[in-house]
Amino acid sequence: MSGLPLISFDYAIKYLLKDKGDYSIVEGFISAVLKSVGYSEVKIIALLESEGGKEDSRSTRSLADVIVEDKNKNKYIIEIERNVKDSFTHKSCFNTSWLIVDNLVQREDYTQIVKVFHISLLYFPIGNGPIYHGKTIIHEVETNERLNVHITNQETKEVFNATEILPEYFYISVPLFSDRLEKEIDDWLYVMKHDEVPKKFHSRYMNQVSEKLNILTMSLEDRANYSYYRKKLCNDRDELKAAESRDIEKAIEQGIAKGKSEEKLEIARNLLSANLQISFIANATGLSEAAIKELQKK
Repeated sequence: MSGLPLISFDYAIKYLLKDKGDYSIVEGFISAVLKSVGYSEVKIIALLESEGGKEDSRSTRSLADVIVEDKNKNKYIIEIERNVKDSFTHKSCFNTSWLIVDNLVQREDYTQIVKVFHISLLYFPIGNGPIYHGKTIIHEVETNERLNVHITNQETKEVFNATEILPEYFYISVPLFSDRLEKEIDDWLYVMKHDEVPKKFHSRYMNQVSEKLNILTMSLEDRANYSYYRKKLCNDRDELKAAESRDIEKAIEQGIAKGKSEEKLEIARNLLSANLQISFIANATGLSEAAIKELQKK
């Protein structure tokens, strides 16, 4: 099974959601991510589109916006996006806010807001591990007591903590996956990093991944679209590397300039200790007489 040429997983998400009859692979991935922090498996029950199609850029902004449901009939919005920019936290905050507003439409009953999980697939390293998860937890300032606001769902009569409605974020740094296959989510990380299925795996979806994401099974049109996508992705990554290089060069230049400045100050201190005239020291170091007088005071 390993070694088959597979469609990259970020592209595959959109590709697979075109098949209205079978979302199982995308469901498997979302479920693996949620289960890694204690949630249960989910099923996709609807694909989201912006209200009235008024925001066409949603299709380019996100890989997927879907509504899912777990075994307890809890519904969530899942957003998945690919990101090669270091402003990913700002973008994820913006996107979740947009999703909440866009799907509340014009209702005034804010209890109808559906919880959003945002999943960012990042193609650059962050931190020291491949997956970061965050949620908003509200504490009392002095006692550190966690706030719980209990509300009853009028439809299901289920009592829930209203603070749990706040969005949660997953940042998956694909390059930092260590290739250790210890749990289900590791299989998906392996596929994302290597574009192939591992020889030994935990997820029951891997056989489907191998079959459905095989490039050789794509139509000529789909292959052409995929080729264009990969080219654009490479261009985005090149832009990121170029930006990183510029930042490094700038930091080096600043370091050199700082070193030269400190060297001049050290020379000025030595000349001051030799009781030389301030005008002479200014000419010798290039520092202003005011700066040397300030140094003399210190």
